[in-house]
Amino acid sequence: MANPNNTAFNKTITALIYRLQQQDKQALKQLYDECSTRLLTIIIRILNDPHEAEDVLQDTFVKLWHQSHKYSGTGSAWGWLCVMARNAAIDKRRSLGHQPLSIEEEPSLLETLTSETHVVLDHYGVERCLQQLKERPRQAVLLAFVQGHSHSELAQQLSAPLGTVKAWVRRGLQELRQCLDT
Repeated sequence: MANPNNTAFNKTITALIYRLQQQDKQALKQLYDECSTRLLTIIIRILNDPHEAEDVLQDTFVKLWHQSHKYSGTGSAWGWLCVMARNAAIDKRRSLGHQPLSIEEEPSLLETLTSETHVVLDHYGVERCLQQLKERPRQAVLLAFVQGHSHSELAQQLSAPLGTVKAWVRRGLQELRQCLDT
């Protein structure tokens, strides 16, 4: 299994998505072979139900087939796939009536983000930059973008006013952007 940070891996994924845009069915099969295990791991992490996760993975690839034209080539193709899978898993979790994962259930979000089976972010310095954030903004950013919590859900989980939570997320993202630019 190729490393998602590997430039060759990213180029392969990008090329396969461009082939998908031309309705190349073989490209979809190759993309599935390359990415399905990693994407399934992300989905399972969010849903905590392997059977539902398999359905979401299938739905993600169907959606990818129909929406590959939306990939513009800017940004990481692998990251784009991960966001599609993550969003589908969050939508499914909500449709099943499950509450978003709480902070207590999700003690190692940073480890999850940087593990080998997920989008490996250390290569890009994100882990280093996340570690530099204060605890509350880091929690807010990770819970919002990894678990898909809304601002109001974050306010409830973090026991903080809505405006404060919005400020933590905004400030956290600004600080991450500044850190990554240096």
